[in-house]
Amino acid sequence: MSSARVLVVDDDPDLREAVLDVLTDEGYAVDCAADGLEGLERLRSGERPCLILLDWMMPRCDGRQVRLAQCADPSIADIPVVLLTADMHLDEKLDALDAADYLRKPVDLSRLLAVVRRHCT
Repeated sequence: MSSARVLVVDDDPDLREAVLDVLTDEGYAVDCAADGLEGLERLRSGERPCLILLDWMMPRCDGRQVRLAQCADPSIADIPVVLLTADMHLDEKLDALDAADYLRKPVDLSRLLAVVRRHCT
């Protein structure tokens, strides 16, 4: 069992709950945030995650805004980010935001686990 921590930032409560369930079943500690502002707050005040699973399209503060704020803060800039998105044109955004990877929605759970294991071991 792992004790690694993952931060899930997504405005879809069903997706957050599903990812939370899958990752906790695998032994990960999981923090969740309902939007980018809450995600940044958790990053700055909580335990440091080994990985951020970040939705691309959210109200108040989207994935791009979160990633730019994260990169501007040296205390959290190096935490890898995997974007969660239904966007079919993500390749150029992935490079521009220096994201580690992406997962298309609906998220394939075996791919999710493989990506988390790669970054949290």
